[in-house]
Amino acid sequence: MPLRKRCLAHLCTITCIVFFFPVAHPREPVSIHLAPASVSIPASFFGIHFHRPAENTWPQIPFAGWRLWDSEGTVWYNLEPHKGDWDFSQLDRDVAMAEQHGVGLLLTLGQTPPWASSRPKEPPAWRPGGTAPPKDEKDWIEYVRKVVTRYKGRIHEYEIWNEPNLQEFFSGSQEQLVGLAQDAYRIIHEIDPTAAVVSPSITGGGGVSWLDKYLDLGGGKYADVIGYHFYVSPKAPEAAVEIIQQVQAVLRTHGIRKPIWNTESGWFIHSDFEKPQNGTFSHTLAPEEAISYVMRAYLVNWASGVSRLYWYDWDGNPMGLGDNLGRQKKLAAYGYAAIRQWLVGTTMQRCDEDPDGSWVCELNRDGHGEWIIWSSTTVLRTIPSFWNVRQVVKLSPGGVQQWGNLGSTRAIEYSPVPTLLF
Repeated sequence: MPLRKRCLAHLCTITCIVFFFPVAHPREPVSIHLAPASVSIPASFFGIHFHRPAENTWPQIPFAGWRLWDSEGTVWYNLEPHKGDWDFSQLDRDVAMAEQHGVGLLLTLGQTPPWASSRPKEPPAWRPGGTAPPKDEKDWIEYVRKVVTRYKGRIHEYEIWNEPNLQEFFSGSQEQLVGLAQDAYRIIHEIDPTAAVVSPSITGGGGVSWLDKYLDLGGGKYADVIGYHFYVSPKAPEAAVEIIQQVQAVLRTHGIRKPIWNTESGWFIHSDFEKPQNGTFSHTLAPEEAISYVMRAYLVNWASGVSRLYWYDWDGNPMGLGDNLGRQKKLAAYGYAAIRQWLVGTTMQRCDEDPDGSWVCELNRDGHGEWIIWSSTTVLRTIPSFWNVRQVVKLSPGGVQQWGNLGSTRAIEYSPVPTLLF
């Protein structure tokens, strides 16, 4: 099935499963318990997805990690279409291109080929049998061993299956998935002890109970990192905080202290080249709104304890930060680049929401204080004098960073697009 149709099927799943929430009631300001303030925000926090790797479509933004999912030629279904008949041509090209550009790879394992599937004719029709577990565990073991041996020292991170709490991606039982994860974890660490294994990436608020049961079955032992997809659209990025905290509570219940990675998240973003059709998409962000959502998503994910976020995506529409199949930037890409520049190398001291809906994240860069402020609606507030702020950095509606002085009045607008003060 063509990539565009595969992505639409994926997006429809997100729309149906994740994007519809009950109407929110008035709430108290969000309370975030920060990770240790001594932890510097690394460049690896910023990851992305893209599907058409080429020089003219390579993302025009700085990023450190590339998650290989919804990519041509990278899942088991593609790599071994017939038993013992391997095709690594596309994955070899992806790995070489990642090395050329100095970015790391997270490879998602899974999607059973029909010959190995326990239900080879099971829908979806574009990948029959792909969601079912293999009928013979030995075939899965050989697949994992073959991939990790080939890319030892070149691919450093592996994820066990995509969104298995959704029937569209995994139709087996949680017990079966724990078995697959156990095999993969053992093999990966036998072959490449330096590689990291990410747990199956759950999605949606309802995925928390699924994760709880998976950990009850012992799944947490077979992962170095806990993966989750903190999709909250059409809600604003701050809505992710509650789900992140629920995941953290489940991990604490099971005595698990491992990093949490948001291995897939995003919103529908306006495209000049492709329009939503037949009401398929629940909400599409306007360009400036998309700038703010990208920036705020990275802020609240880090503040909440998520140590990596792979944006979905660059070259797919309508979710891409790039447009025209990745050949040019959307305005949202400027937000991605700006928030990366503002955050990497700092430590976050606090990140609080006030009763009026305004937010303040306090940072420290080389012993100097910096602040990032925003609000869901525009409000005028006076900056505390003890912040010793002199410079203000805002993004224009066109995404350009604009520098200015705070001024003697010390009053500044908090707006949906974050502002940097230092």
